[in-house]
Amino acid sequence: MEVMEDGNLMDKVIILIQRDLDYYNEKQAILQEVICPAVVGGLLDFPRFVSFASMKLVLWWEEEYVAAYRKSSGFIRKISRNTEDDLETIGDCEVVVKDSDPKRFVQAISNSAKNLLDHLHVVTQEALDHADLTVLTGTIGAASLLKNCLWFYIQSTDNTTKDLTGILQETFKKYQEMEEALAERLLDLHCRLVTLYILQDADCLDWENTSPFFEMERGSYVIQMWWLYMKGTREDLWNTVPPNMAKRVFVGILNESLTILTVRYVQATPSEHRTKLLIADLSNLLLCVAQLLPSVCDSAEEYMGISLNNKSKILRDIHSKCQELLYCLILKGAPLDILKRLFRKGIEKIDLLKCKTSGPLPWICFSLPHLFKQIPKNVLKLTEFPGNVEITLELMVLLAQPQPHWSLLLKVLGLKDCRLLKILVELCSSECKEEMKVGSSKKEICSGFLCIRDGQCEKEALSSSFQLYNLFRATTDVILTIGSSKEILKVFLEPICQKNDWAKCLDRRNVWNQIKPAWFLSIMDLARPILPKTIKTTIDAIKTGASMYQAMAIILVCFSYFWDCLDSTLFKVTNMIQDVVPSDITPLSNSVLLQTLISALYSELVQMSQEKKHIKIAGHPNEETATFDGTNSSENEIALALAEALCSIDEDNKHTDQIDQFMEEAKSSVEMSEFEEKGSARVACTQMCDNLVGNMLTNQHGKKNLKVLYDFIRSNSDWVYQQLSTGGQKSGLKPDKVSPPAESLLFTMFHIGAKPFDEVLSGNWRPDWMSLLQTPMGLCTEKMSTHINRRWEFRDIKSSSLTAQDIQAINNISSSLKSGQ
Repeated sequence: MEVMEDGNLMDKVIILIQRDLDYYNEKQAILQEVICPAVVGGLLDFPRFVSFASMKLVLWWEEEYVAAYRKSSGFIRKISRNTEDDLETIGDCEVVVKDSDPKRFVQAISNSAKNLLDHLHVVTQEALDHADLTVLTGTIGAASLLKNCLWFYIQSTDNTTKDLTGILQETFKKYQEMEEALAERLLDLHCRLVTLYILQDADCLDWENTSPFFEMERGSYVIQMWWLYMKGTREDLWNTVPPNMAKRVFVGILNESLTILTVRYVQATPSEHRTKLLIADLSNLLLCVAQLLPSVCDSAEEYMGISLNNKSKILRDIHSKCQELLYCLILKGAPLDILKRLFRKGIEKIDLLKCKTSGPLPWICFSLPHLFKQIPKNVLKLTEFPGNVEITLELMVLLAQPQPHWSLLLKVLGLKDCRLLKILVELCSSECKEEMKVGSSKKEICSGFLCIRDGQCEKEALSSSFQLYNLFRATTDVILTIGSSKEILKVFLEPICQKNDWAKCLDRRNVWNQIKPAWFLSIMDLARPILPKTIKTTIDAIKTGASMYQAMAIILVCFSYFWDCLDSTLFKVTNMIQDVVPSDITPLSNSVLLQTLISALYSELVQMSQEKKHIKIAGHPNEETATFDGTNSSENEIALALAEALCSIDEDNKHTDQIDQFMEEAKSSVEMSEFEEKGSARVACTQMCDNLVGNMLTNQHGKKNLKVLYDFIRSNSDWVYQQLSTGGQKSGLKPDKVSPPAESLLFTMFHIGAKPFDEVLSGNWRPDWMSLLQTPMGLCTEKMSTHINRRWEFRDIKSSSLTAQDIQAINNISSSLKSGQ
C-alpha cells in the first residue's frame, strides 16, 4: 500500500487512513506487519503483528518527536551514522529535519492519534459484525503498538514540558481502554462460539436415554470438539495477540466453558446405559484441563492449586470446578460394590469428608497419574516430591507459555541440584565434538518492525554439531553462574572428565591454539571483564618504550590489581580443575588459573590484531562497503607481538616470583572474601531468581545463553521428559535440535497430550476408585448425598439389574446419608 512520505502529518494521516480503509473494503482484511520477535511481549506486552497504518504512524510520530526535542524518544532504537550529530537514523527512514517544538508535537500526535482511533473503531465494528477474528486481532495489535508508543513519549517528556503530558496521557488512556475493550470483545466472541456451536449436541446430552451412546465405544463429541477448539484457539492466540493478553483471554475462555460443563455434568442424572458415557466424558474432560491449564499458570504451585493468592482468583475458580467434576466422577461413576465397602465402616469414617490440609489438589493428581501414582499421600510439599516430578511440572508450565519465561527457565535448570543441567552437560560431553572452531554461519536477518539488530532475533542455519557446541557453552555458563562448588563439581566437572584428552587445552603448549572446547571458553569468559583495561595499560606502556619483559610484568600487575573485579567462581573452578588435571598436562607455571587468564588474554589480543581497519555501519543500504577508519594498525602489530610473548611468560624463571605472589594474593582474596557460597537453591526464591535473570539479560552473551537453552529444551521436549522420567539414563531417543514436534490435526483430535481419548472405555486406564474415595477432599455430606442420589441405582431401585443384596446396600447407604446430614 503506497503512501506519501512528505508533507504535513495530518494530511498524510488522512490519506493513510483512507488507503487503509480502501484496502479493507477491497480485501476484507488488514495489511499487517510483523514485529521483531525479540520485542514481542515484555512488560508493555508488545503485539506480534501490527497494521501497516499503525506502523507508518509510529514512524511519522518519531520524526515529529526528533524534530521537536532534537533527540530520540527511545521507542525506535536508532543506529548512529554520524557520531558528531545528535540526529540519527530512525528505523529505515531518515529523520526529516524540520522546525517544530514540543507544543506542536503534542498537538500533532493527539490529533493524528484521534483520527486513527476513530478508524480503528470503524474496522473493529465491522470485524465484530462479521465475527472476523483475523481483523479483530489486527486492530488489537495496532491499538497495542500505539499505546506503547504514547507511553514512551510520556516517559521521555522532560520537566520543561510537563504541562503538555496531560494531553498525551489522555490519548494514552483512550488507547489503553480500547485495547482492554477489544480484549473483552475477543473473549466474548470466543465464549459465544464455544457456547453456541461447540458445547451443543442433543444426542450426547440425552442422559436419561436408556440406549447406550455409540455402543459404548466412545465418549461424547462435545468434549472432543471442545478440546480441539481450545487447542486451536490457544495456538491462534499465542501467534496473534500480545502474549499477556493471550493468556488473559485464554484463561477466560477456559473458565467460562468450564462453568457450563461443570453445571451440566453435576446436574446430570444418567441412566444405567449412559453412566459409562458420563465416566468417559468426565475423565476425558479432567485430562484435557490438566493439559490446558499450564498455559495460564506462572508456576507449578499454581498448576497444582497450591498457595493461590488473590491475583489467581480465576485459577481458584478453575480448580474449584475441576474438583466438582472429580466429585461427580467418583460418586456417580464408582461401582456400587465399592460404595458398599466404603459405607460399611460408617459415614463418620469416610476420608472423603475430611479436609485436605495442603499439597496438590486431588483432581490434578487424578489427571496426571503417570506423575503422581508413586507419590505417598503424606508428601504435601512440591519440593519433597520424589524423583524429577517437580522439574517436570515446572517444565510443563514453562513450555506452555506464549513467550519465554526466563525466570522460570532458570528455576527449572537449578532445581534438584541442577539436575536438568547435568543431563544437558552429559549429552554435550558425550556427543559434542569436544574441540570446534566456531566459524561464521548463515543468518536470517530479521526484518521485523522495531528490531534493534542485536542478533538475538536472528535465526542461524547451524548444523547439529554447532547447536550442541552452543548448548555446551550455554549450560556451562549457567552452572558457573548459579552453581555452588559442589554442584559445579558434580554437574560440570565430573561429566567432562569422562572424555579422553579433555584437558589438553590446559597444557602450556596450547595457549596459542584457538580451537578450544566449549566448557573452557565459558571459564575463560569469567576472566574477560579485566582484559580490555589490561590490554590498554600494557600497549600504552609498550608505546612509551617498555620492553616485552616489562610488558609481561605489567600484565601480572594488572591481574593482581583488577582481581577483585572478577567473580570468585573463576578461582574456585580452576582450583577444582587443578586437582584433577592428568599428570601428562602441564599448565603455565603449573597453574590452571594462570593458564586460563593467559589463554583468555591471548585470544583477545589475537582477535584485536586480526581486526580490519574498517567497521561496518549496520543498517546502511550498502552495508558491506560502507566503512570508516577505526583502528590504529600499529596497535595491531603490538597486540600480535604481545600475544606471542605470552606463550613463554613462565620460561627461564623470569617472572616466577611475581606469578607466585599473584597466586597467593588471589587465594587470600577468595579466602578472606565475605561472599556467601552461592548455589542453585537461590533460584527457588522468586525474587533472587528474577535478580539473577536480570543480570544475565543485561548483556548479549547472557541473553544468547538463555535463548539457546530455551530453544533446545522446547525443540526436544519429548527427549527431555524421557530423560527426567528415567532419571537421566541413556535411552534410544535422540534429540533432534531442530524444531518443536508438530502435532497433526488428526493426532490432536484423538489424543489428549500423548494419551488417546476414552482410555477408561477401552480399559487401558482403570481408576482406583477405592483410593479416590479414601482421599481427603473436604466434601460435605449434603453434596455427597446429592451426587449419590443421582445415580441410576438410587433412582431406579426396582430395576431388574439390581440384586436383593444391591437393594439392601442402597437402602443402607441412603439411611447413612440421611443420618449424617
